[in-house]
Amino acid sequence: MKRIEGFIPVEGGKVWYEMNGEMGSTPLIVLHGGPGYPHDYLEPLRALDEDRQVLFYDQLGCGNSDESDASLWTVEHFVTELQDIVDFFSFEKYHLLGQSWGSALALSFALKKPHGLRSLILSDPYIGTPIWVEDAQRLIASLPEDMSAALETAKKGSEEYKRASREYYDRFVKRLLPYPEACVRSDTKMNGALYNYMWGDQEYKPNGTLSDFDLVPRLPEIAIPVLLLCGRYDEATPESAAKFQELLPNAQCEVFEDSAHFPFWNKTEEYNRAVQAFLRSQD
Repeated sequence: MKRIEGFIPVEGGKVWYEMNGEMGSTPLIVLHGGPGYPHDYLEPLRALDEDRQVLFYDQLGCGNSDESDASLWTVEHFVTELQDIVDFFSFEKYHLLGQSWGSALALSFALKKPHGLRSLILSDPYIGTPIWVEDAQRLIASLPEDMSAALETAKKGSEEYKRASREYYDRFVKRLLPYPEACVRSDTKMNGALYNYMWGDQEYKPNGTLSDFDLVPRLPEIAIPVLLLCGRYDEATPESAAKFQELLPNAQCEVFEDSAHFPFWNKTEEYNRAVQAFLRSQD
């Protein structure tokens, strides 16, 4: 399939993009997670380009995009940046797929009722910090007692803490052996300073600018169709996805077995079939 890349001017610099596929059905824009964790790990989603354009980009400050300073590390900036991208391509209609933090960005954008947005796919969704922390505490409690205690009380950086943290990530985030090279690229290019500024230096105890962020009460305002996706063992838990589905007026949900936060790697064909079927039903 055709693949081109380039840069788009936005406030503070230039954003890198990769456009896959040919013009056809309604294009899909993919929003990566993090914040600050660039697009590479979403590589399996390139296969969605068989009947539409699929656009990936790295949010300003990470990956292949220009560096930026903390004055631009805001939800408001990233929403404006997304609108700049839509305008750059003159999309009259389009779908959004947000993964993890990308779901919060997609929802923040959708709440502005932008012209042309046809549907949302919220994959492994981070939507609000309070419910994310509740889930994390429940998942931590499910670990062996010594590990759950270490994550609660051990000094960050201690061997006990690091061992318990690896276990948490192995169970509820990655759950991937071997670890894909595309994910390694995202790890390498991640902007840790951006992540720490907005989220914090611990996955389980956010203390960054998103510490009070919560769009859950606003989900009933989203009238367009929504597809919720997550893994059975996802840190973005199936239980929370079910709550989101109840609050959204027009939503469906699918949970992928034997998967955590990256079901598009664990169950690539199933995942892409679910996304493609949803997109085709909304074109």
